[in-house]
Amino acid sequence: MPNNIERINDAGEVIIEKLDLIVKGKTIDIRSFVIQTVIFEDIFSNMMTGHMVIQDAASFITQVSLSGLEVVSVSFRTPGYREQRIKKNFYISGISERSIIDKEQAYILNLISVEALKDNTTRVSKKFSGKTDVVVRKVFNEYIESDKTLVTERQSTDVAMVSPYWSPLKIINWIANRGYREVPNCLFYEGNKSFHFNTMDFLVKTEEVFGTYSYTPANTVEIYKNFASKYYNINRLGAIQFLDVFKGQDFGYYASKLITHDITLKQYNEYSQDFHKKKGQIENLEKTPSGQLFPSSLPRNVDSFRTLRTKQYGLFEEKMDPKYEDWVLQRNSLLFEMGNLRFTIEVPGRTDIEVGKVIECVIPKAMAKTDNLNIEDYLDPFLSGKYLITSIRHQFTLNKHEMMLELLKDSFKTSLG
Repeated sequence: MPNNIERINDAGEVIIEKLDLIVKGKTIDIRSFVIQTVIFEDIFSNMMTGHMVIQDAASFITQVSLSGLEVVSVSFRTPGYREQRIKKNFYISGISERSIIDKEQAYILNLISVEALKDNTTRVSKKFSGKTDVVVRKVFNEYIESDKTLVTERQSTDVAMVSPYWSPLKIINWIANRGYREVPNCLFYEGNKSFHFNTMDFLVKTEEVFGTYSYTPANTVEIYKNFASKYYNINRLGAIQFLDVFKGQDFGYYASKLITHDITLKQYNEYSQDFHKKKGQIENLEKTPSGQLFPSSLPRNVDSFRTLRTKQYGLFEEKMDPKYEDWVLQRNSLLFEMGNLRFTIEVPGRTDIEVGKVIECVIPKAMAKTDNLNIEDYLDPFLSGKYLITSIRHQFTLNKHEMMLELLKDSFKTSLG
């Protein structure tokens, strides 16, 4: 928590250090025009996005003549944090919902990372080979050219490819499909502090928990032991959607089969996966192999989802065996599971947080209180526990910072059987 050298009256207060519009080399402070700034970061998105709601009574938009080449530079900081801030440059990607009422107008500036615009106009025709994390770092440093650092996990897989005039991000995402150390669920994404090329397995294995968030129903009296605990109060719990058996069966989540066709050797091979058995060998958030998200008795058949991949690596010396059997089925199940149990919570904002962090949630059962129960008896045994933050919606309004956290759960503390 922040050291309270700077005065904080309530959890979620924020210092707006900078809201600048850079037009043709000229910097304009637009804090007096901006009534709301929203910034999104998501582990399933390569780049950060956002928007600003502008209230304009001075015909500012006409004077600056926005044309799509302008940069918006922002910097927000939670009081007490001197270094942990959200600082970012965005391109204005569009203007929407412009309305004029009397002598005043309002509109929304849509924002996207400056790195995204460069990626969208860059095409690469070049050979790359080596460890997946090494190749991604090379592409990132050579073509993305970001002020942010790239955090990578050391991986064990190799790739060899010639980019057919793909964009840098398309190359990186192609490599992410094939990259892993132990588990093939690698993603490339931008957080508010750094870019990341990591597997989900790497993220969930962390022993560090960012914080423990507690949900207090609206009809109860909120009691805080101290001011800092307000930062960990869940103000609102979003709708929870979980368990779609037919969709899981249709997408090969529970069980699946891969058929590989080697053009050079003229061979067919079949590989089957029972994900319940496979998942029991993978470390999860709760560190409980028996706490899987579906029971072992759930009906499943490997032939209900079949996929075909063709190999031709033997035609040329530089081509490598893609080893589809090592990652295709497992990655498909893991990516489906990432969206299987996700929900949102609304909490006070702070600028030291980033997607990819692990938190703990304390969520009570919907039941009446009785005197003969312990605190553990009131907790939901399936919803309470550790979660991975998959996305954050930062909302800055005046001097207030609120966050909508999307959380992912890959295991329960107790077994479903």
